[in-house]
Amino acid sequence: MKVIVFIALLTCILGQQPEMLEQIAQNSFGRQILQTIQLELTQENAARQIYTMLNKLFYDLRDEDARSSKANGERQTQCADQFASINSIQEKAVVAKADYERQIPGKQEELANKVAQVEQKNAEIQRNDQLQINFSEQRRKEHEAYEHKRDELIGLINGLKQAQQIIRQLQTPHPGGALVQLKDHHEQLLKSYAANSEFKSMASLLMELCTDTKIHSDNDNVQVIVDIINDLIESIYDVQKREMYAEDWAEKFFEQDLLRFSKENVRLSGQIADDQAAAEFAQQRLEDLQQQTLLQQIIYDNKEVERKSFEVACKEDSNAAEQARVSRNEQIQIVLQLLELFENNFNDRTRAALLQIVV
Repeated sequence: MKVIVFIALLTCILGQQPEMLEQIAQNSFGRQILQTIQLELTQENAARQIYTMLNKLFYDLRDEDARSSKANGERQTQCADQFASINSIQEKAVVAKADYERQIPGKQEELANKVAQVEQKNAEIQRNDQLQINFSEQRRKEHEAYEHKRDELIGLINGLKQAQQIIRQLQTPHPGGALVQLKDHHEQLLKSYAANSEFKSMASLLMELCTDTKIHSDNDNVQVIVDIINDLIESIYDVQKREMYAEDWAEKFFEQDLLRFSKENVRLSGQIADDQAAAEFAQQRLEDLQQQTLLQQIIYDNKEVERKSFEVACKEDSNAAEQARVSRNEQIQIVLQLLELFENNFNDRTRAALLQIVV
């Protein structure tokens, strides 16, 4: 019974050999092996030599598979490390960019404030300059008014003194010509000097009294008028002194105002220089922040391009390694099938089948 089963199994195996060889021949590696076997079968002790060759080929393929698997593992580890490095750099770029962007609004506000301060202080300087112009014009008008009044008072004093001389002539035995002269002088005095003076009424009244017959006919009355004119002249002198005093103080205050404006403008100019320097620094810092923000974005984008490139390369390497592994496994299976054939089932019929297979 056992013999019958063995014969049946042997018959089955031998019957499957042509089909197995046909399948091997469909593989390019298998065809090369079969071609080599066909050549070796013409030699003595061919089966042993072929078995030795196949056995060595098996171990070579297995070693190559181990090396390839190790190399592929190292390559995938390298890819993982590279991806981790890219992720780390991108994360740092994102954090740095966010930090720079966070600082930009504050620096923009600082720059705007400094620019506004410069504009404000420039406006203050312009205002002070205009005030100096206005004050100078006002002072010029005041000084002209003072000089006009001073000349008027001096003329009035001189006119009154001249009137005194004419009036004294009324005390002489023949004052007739003096009366005419006094009348003309009276009109000229009022016209030239006393038209706008606070002493106009007093001077006019005195001149009229002197031309009155009842007054100038009495020497005592004339002397009273002369004395009154002296008092009037003294009063005018007092007014003139007060006007001079007021003019001196007005000039002093004017010069103090000009000096104050000048010092204020110097102070403002110094502050403007400081503010402009601060504004330039803020502008430079703002540009640095904007450039750093852009740089971090460029770093991130470049690393993203690098990531995609590595993804493609690593995927291609992985696919190539997998294809090579599958191909080697097929080759190993072919070698194992042939080893099994030459180790346990090689005979004349097998030799004939190997020689007859078309490769």
